[in-house]
Amino acid sequence: MQPSDETYILYGALFIFVMFGLLFNVVKRLGSSKNFPPNKDKKNN
Repeated sequence: MQPSDETYILYGALFIFVMFGLLFNVVKRLGSSKNFPPNKDKKNN
C-alpha cells in the first residue's frame, strides 16, 4: 500500500522545518559566541 502524495509533502515540510531549526540553532550558538555576546554572561561573570 503506497502512501498518498500529501503524506510525502507533509513529511517533507516537517523535515525541512526540523533541519532549519537545527541549522538556526547552530548558527545562533556560533554567532552569539563571536559577534553578539549576551548581556547575561557579562552580569554573571
